[in-house]
Parts: sequence; C-alpha cells; structure tokens
Amino acid sequence: MPPPRSSAFHLGYRPELDGIRGISILLVFGLHFTPRLMPGGYFGVEVFFVLSGFLITALLLQEWQRLNAINLRDFYLRRAFRLGPALLLYLILLSAYAFLFMSREHATELYVGVLATLSYVSNWMIALVPSFPTGILAITWSLAVEEQFYLFWPLTLFLLLRKLNPRVIILLIMTGLTLVVTHRFFLFQDGATFRRMYYATDTRADGLLWGCLLACATAWELFPKSRAFEVAMKALAVLAAIFLFYLVLIMKSSNPLLFKGVFTLATLAIVIVITTVVLWPSFSGFAILKFAPLVWIGRISYGLYLWHWPVRGYFFGSNSQPGVARIAAAVTLTFAIASLSFYVIEQPFLKLKKRFSHAEATSAKDGGQIDS
Repeated sequence: MPPPRSSAFHLGYRPELDGIRGISILLVFGLHFTPRLMPGGYFGVEVFFVLSGFLITALLLQEWQRLNAINLRDFYLRRAFRLGPALLLYLILLSAYAFLFMSREHATELYVGVLATLSYVSNWMIALVPSFPTGILAITWSLAVEEQFYLFWPLTLFLLLRKLNPRVIILLIMTGLTLVVTHRFFLFQDGATFRRMYYATDTRADGLLWGCLLACATAWELFPKSRAFEVAMKALAVLAAIFLFYLVLIMKSSNPLLFKGVFTLATLAIVIVITTVVLWPSFSGFAILKFAPLVWIGRISYGLYLWHWPVRGYFFGSNSQPGVARIAAAVTLTFAIASLSFYVIEQPFLKLKKRFSHAEATSAKDGGQIDS
C-alpha cells in the first residue's frame, strides 16, 4: 500500500453521481413495476448503499482534514434535515390514509410499521420476525440500514482517525468487508431464510463498507496515477457495467447463486464503476450519467423511492400483472408526488442544512451533493 498523500481532499458536486442515483432508482422501479423485464432491479439498492458509504465518509474526511475534528452534532442535524422532513410527511399521510380508509386490522399493521420505521429497526423486524407484515412500509428497510450506519460510522471513524494511521484504518475496513462476506456465506450454508439474508444489516453492510473504503482511498490519494492504471480501470468499469446490466435482466432474488458469491461480485462491479466515475468524471464511456433528465431523477430519488411503493399498491392492488396503462399511471403519479416533495419539502431543509456543514463541499445545487 503506498503512503497516503497529504494534499487537501475536496470532492464537491458531481452530477454523474446523481446520474448513478438516477439509474439506481430506475432499477428499483423496474423490479417493482415490471419484474418480468427486470428481476434483478434490487441491485439498485446496493448501488445506493455503496454511494452512501462513499459520500458520507468523504464528507467526514474532508471535515477532518480541514479542522482536525468531526462535529458529530452537526452531522446528525444534517442527516435529520436531509431525511426527516420527507419521511415524516410520508408517514403522516400514510397514517391518515390508514385511519380513514383501511380496516382496523390493516391500519394497526401500518401503525406498527410506522413505529418500526421511526425507530429505524424495520429491516431487523422483517429479517428476524416471520410474522412481521411486509406491507406498504416494508420499503423503509433500506433506510433503516443506512440510519444504523449513520449512527455507528461517524463516531467510529472519528475515533479511528484520532488513534490510528490511514494504513491501519484501510486494513480494518478491509477486514470488516471480509467478515461480512464470510458471515453471509456461512449463514446461507446453514439454511438462513431469505428474509434473514436479504434484509439484515450484518449481511448487507459490505456495500456501505466498500463505499467507506473507496472514500478513504480517494481522500488519501492511494490510487496509482499511471496511464496504465487509468486505461485498465476504464476497461474494467465498462465490463463491470455490462455485467451488472446482465444480472439485472436475469438474476432473480430467489436464485441461490445470489448468496453464494454473485452478490459480492455485483457489489465489486458497482465499486469499480463508481471508482472510475470519481477518478475520471469526464470518461466518455459513462457520458450518459451527465444526461440532464437522469441527473434530475437522481436528485429526486429519495422521494421516488419512498412514494413508488404505496402508489404501486394503490394502482396494482393484488394484480401481479397489471396493464401498461396502470404502470404508466403509477409511474406518473410517483414522479409528480416525488417532485412536489423535493421542491416544496426537501429543498428548503437542504438549504438550511448548509448552516451545519464544515466540509466546504457546497455548490450551487442544493448546498452540494456530497452528503445528500
């Protein structure tokens, strides 16, 4: 491992990362709206995990390099301003709908889901409690995984930066990655249920850890500067993107190969793509990531993720094979609600969030992307 360089790290706003977010949410849409065409759309969530690990760690490292400190209070305030308003509105409206239109039994299930969502344990409830309903609020499981990461990682990274040198921190993250992948494999071999394997934090943390590792390697300039490395990475990134596209088209979540190594390979492919985009943002092979509509979809992806599931349930009901008209109506309404949420609810709080930023990562768009 080469010695870390000491130059100041500044990521700033990268529209291509929003483009990746846009593709990720479209993959999730593909899985939930047209599962026959895109059975592997769940890999979009893994992309979100890697991006979250990368962006949050990059923010924290920028703050550390500038101030030799990390303000944990302001970090959690930024998280609350970023995620809380849209989520609270979402839960209030769903609860009101349940109170007015659902049976007492189904409304009670939703209220339990609201409590699990607000306490950020919904993923563990789904993973460990077979009777826990996977209804409208089941979609919040990934938010729970990320919130648990937000609670654990900033303080952990702060302590590591105070006590250890970068090389040791890199090795510890790599050790954590190895433990997660090994643990997941043996859980599968021991006959763990799909819900236990798919939704639990301990079996999905590798995506977040890969993002952390990428942020550290980027901030400490550990990547080679040679032309040969650049050419090799760009070629690998194109192959990785093709591989991911293939998995999205053929890999159902029920396929046992998923937990026998495919998940690990897919996550590695995601990391290769994101690494290439971060190091060489002008790479023509991924120029589509700067396509303005795709970047816009990425910017409103949080609302799209929240609202597409209940809207889907409203339009589809118990119909597992809805017609094109229902799918188009559900997608259109989801975009309308998510846009309203972004411009009316999220943006004012994103601007307020800037007051608690110490990483100088702001830009003209929404106070910067780095911790969005």
